[in-house]
Amino acid sequence: MKAHIARNQNAGVPMVLEWNLAGGERGILDGMSAAFGMKCRVVQPEEAGMTVAQLLGEDAPGGKTLRLDPAACPPAIVLANFRNKDLDTLLDLLRQANAQIPLKAVVTPTNRNWVFGDLLGHLLEERAAFAKRQR
Repeated sequence: MKAHIARNQNAGVPMVLEWNLAGGERGILDGMSAAFGMKCRVVQPEEAGMTVAQLLGEDAPGGKTLRLDPAACPPAIVLANFRNKDLDTLLDLLRQANAQIPLKAVVTPTNRNWVFGDLLGHLLEERAAFAKRQR
């Protein structure tokens, strides 16, 4: 009998991709991991060229060579595989804890195949456009 090897050990598991978080924010998320059954993965600067799917552990094509300077982009989280009610609860708890994470995104079928650094750039553009509208 052949052993079955899962292609993605994280399939369906709530995951948080963390970028450039300070120790306090990382601690807040790590403290919530058991309650949500989630895994947290710190994205390293040299991994910014990987696709979101690759960072989630999927066997996915794509990516490019990219090393992102942490100073180039503020802290961010990218959330995957959360039920809507859990996502809302997690975001509320982060707000209550005064977590300083200016960029947040949810993985979608569209952005799943984006390069992580490009997704961060898009989030920065959206944030700037929102700030401009608020003036």
